[in-house]
Amino acid sequence: MKLRENFAVKAAAFLLAVAAFAGAAMLGWYQTANADLLWGYSDDVTSCYEIRHQLYQDEDGVEMMLRLMGTERSGETLSNADAARLEALQERFDPENSNLRWRLVDEHEKTLAQSTEDNQRLDGARWFAYYDGNWVSGAYHGGLWLWVDEAAPAADVYQPLVQRAHAMRYNWEGPAAWTAVLLVVFLILAVFLCAGMGHKAGAPGIHLHGFHRLPGDVLFLLLGLGLILCGVPGTSFLFYLGRDASAPMGLILLFAGALGTAAGALGLTALTTFAARCKARTLFKDTLIWKGCALLWRGVKALVRAVRAALAAVPLAWRTVTACLAYGLFTLWMFSQWHYSSGGFLLLWMVVTAAGALYLIVWAAQWKRIRRGAHEIIGGNPYYQIDTRQMLPDLREHAGELNNLGHAISAAAERQVNSERFKAELITNVSHDLKTPLTSIINYVDLLKKRPIDDPEAKEYIEVLDRKSQRLKKLTEDLVEASKASTGNLAVALAPLDYGQLIDQALAECGERLEAAGLTVVRSLPEEPVWVMADGRHLWRVLDNLLTNCAKYALENTRVYLDLRVGNGWAELWVKNISRDPLDVPPERLMERFVRGDESRTNQGSGLGLSIAQSLTELQHGHFSIDIDGDLFKAVAALPLAERPL
Repeated sequence: MKLRENFAVKAAAFLLAVAAFAGAAMLGWYQTANADLLWGYSDDVTSCYEIRHQLYQDEDGVEMMLRLMGTERSGETLSNADAARLEALQERFDPENSNLRWRLVDEHEKTLAQSTEDNQRLDGARWFAYYDGNWVSGAYHGGLWLWVDEAAPAADVYQPLVQRAHAMRYNWEGPAAWTAVLLVVFLILAVFLCAGMGHKAGAPGIHLHGFHRLPGDVLFLLLGLGLILCGVPGTSFLFYLGRDASAPMGLILLFAGALGTAAGALGLTALTTFAARCKARTLFKDTLIWKGCALLWRGVKALVRAVRAALAAVPLAWRTVTACLAYGLFTLWMFSQWHYSSGGFLLLWMVVTAAGALYLIVWAAQWKRIRRGAHEIIGGNPYYQIDTRQMLPDLREHAGELNNLGHAISAAAERQVNSERFKAELITNVSHDLKTPLTSIINYVDLLKKRPIDDPEAKEYIEVLDRKSQRLKKLTEDLVEASKASTGNLAVALAPLDYGQLIDQALAECGERLEAAGLTVVRSLPEEPVWVMADGRHLWRVLDNLLTNCAKYALENTRVYLDLRVGNGWAELWVKNISRDPLDVPPERLMERFVRGDESRTNQGSGLGLSIAQSLTELQHGHFSIDIDGDLFKAVAALPLAERPL
């Protein structure tokens, strides 16, 4: 059973994805609370949230100590309880026992009292708390600055926090990496859940349970409201808790995890139900809005069908005349009431005119569709079918007749294709049957050539037999190859090939035949390799046929030009030569089988070379063409360019 069909696996993946999202939310808030220290925006350890929280906890104690000190300096006598409290607070916040440092300033930032005489600056990320009370004399509005000694010499609650802050400084990679890992895990599991939604063990196809059949618009509205509540009030309350560091980090992380759990569960639920509904193609159908619109549409369609049925009984000519007369009388009546009415009549006339214009536009568009279909059918695509859905009745009837005509044409074309296939199979079978006796004839002729024969005429007869049997063998092979190439039954393995190198190899193989015919080859090939997508065996046969054609039919003591041109994504080989015999045959006829430029058939060609070259080139997704200019014969074999192999 596939994992995507296992309900337990999908349930575990859902819970794990929600947990990963909640963990990412907690890590994200932790980095936000300590961003200054983690990301290097501030070097002060007071930027650590836990230190700020502890300072928030100690602020009241420092404030109480200063108030008691102010009372004592003013000359008032402290009670025994206040004196004991002051002594305990002074001992607690003594620089020898605590790493907490404080400074009290007035409204002019003049120092009134401080824990040490180190004159540390009050800028940066120092802890600041407003303080209003009596100190030495009168009332003032000043401030109480709290911070932590970064050296942390005293063994108090701040010492491990400072050490942790030092370790945290500039160390953003770890939390950021874990956050990214959790988010990636969430995304992977979300993709897995979306892929598995709708699949049920042992049941092919898409199956939706009751939750996925709930009205989609209502469900997505509720899920969206839940995400908004998690995103707006939830995060606002989260920032409220952490604004003054009044809440411990554990409580805030717990709340952030709860928000992440809720948001992850709601978002993942929305995503998975969206995927399941898309697979089942019920995303819009299972909504109250869609069902209401569908009900209304069915009523409108029933009314339209009734009207169409009534109109279909009336001939088209009478319907057209009646419609034109009705519109004319309606327009005259509207203009007669023009001066006695407000804009209501004008609006009615505009609506009726717009409806008539819309009908004519639809009729014209559908008529254009019919004309395009007729053009396709007449142009050689008898399988083309005109889409008659939602067509006007008269046009639908006409389009149906054209579709039936296309069926008749396609049937005739199929019969013709079957006939051509039968011809090709016949040629292949007959050629195959000829191979066996022909092979025996060739073998026996070869044996006779090896026997000692003194009669010169007998030797001459054997040579004739050998020459004719070899020609018959070549003709048989060409017949088989031409048949296979024209029907596409040859296997083609396309790969990047150097066109220029293959041309040079073909020239080396055919060089002796060209020289024996008194031909000089003038090659014009690029110096760089020209890579094309081709089958090496088939492309070699194309080149061999072209060069052999030159050797057989070119005028002696002339030149053969080979020109390889590259451009527009193609590599084109141009082969040009002067024909020995007048070329009074159209170029397209030379491409047919058993047709040669030498109508006297004094040469030993079969008339299949160019046809085979064309079929093999087209099998390699190229194009092959020839042109005749007087006695100048030109052939072009073009193939698509390929990327340079690594």
